[in-house]
Amino acid sequence: MIGFQFTEHIERPPLEVFAVLADPTRSVDYVDGVVRSAKLTDGPLAEGSVIEETRRIKGKESTGRLQILALDPPSTFAITSEAEGITATYHYRLHPDKTGTRVEWTCELEAGGLRRMMLPLVAAITKKEDGEHLVRLKAYVESQPASKAAS
Repeated sequence: MIGFQFTEHIERPPLEVFAVLADPTRSVDYVDGVVRSAKLTDGPLAEGSVIEETRRIKGKESTGRLQILALDPPSTFAITSEAEGITATYHYRLHPDKTGTRVEWTCELEAGGLRRMMLPLVAAITKKEDGEHLVRLKAYVESQPASKAAS
């Protein structure tokens, strides 16, 4: 396994941050390159829910499926996806922090066989493509009226 971690402080309470972060259909609002995101499973978002996400990277669209692994408001959220034999899991931990929330994001990448040799390259690409999403999440959440961020 290989991965990386980022931390960001957001000037909103954990429940408001969690409401945005733990709804992958809202990623179009703050994740660079995400052009569509829709829940495929019935019912409210829960562990096991499947999301279909389309990203535009270098002018080309690519669609994949994400699955929610953990959903424990307002502190823990995890989502995973698999593509070409490589599994990416994003873990988010939210902590009350003075005037807002400290968000810890850990990306873990796993693969079997020869794909393991590709993990450092995939980690670098993933870090470049998604590394700023906590900064964008912060800007998005802090720009919303308090009641809208949690809706």
